[in-house]
Amino acid sequence: MKHILIVDDDTGILSLVARVLADYELLVAYCGEEALAAASRAGRLDLLVTDYLMPSMQGDELIGRLREAQPDLKVLILTGHVKTLDAANLSWWDAERRLAKPFGAAALRTAVINLIGPPQTRSTRRTDDGLCAIEQTGWSQPLTLRMR
Repeated sequence: MKHILIVDDDTGILSLVARVLADYELLVAYCGEEALAAASRAGRLDLLVTDYLMPSMQGDELIGRLREAQPDLKVLILTGHVKTLDAANLSWWDAERRLAKPFGAAALRTAVINLIGPPQTRSTRRTDDGLCAIEQTGWSQPLTLRMR
């Protein structure tokens, strides 16, 4: 499964994002400190979806701290302050993918799929020899595990 960490101090946004991305493996945090703890427990992440303006730690600091451990971490920033951040001419800002609030479910889903691909799905079937085969899709090649 692909692991996504979602961080936002707005519970409504967290709920929306979690519903739209429910077929991924999700970790949810309300602030930067919770996000760092969740990421530490989870290990490798495929994507960070984060608000920019949060009370205790802004998105750029969170991104920087998570990338210390995982430099290739993909990021999607959710913010209602796109124009302000664009005008500030921040070098890091132009390098990140972003989605302006308010956003729709389809826009969020498309942005995530463009960054990390579609969620992986599993199907289970019986083989002729009575073994159970689990086929994992969503990879460049299907992975088949055989279990008795």
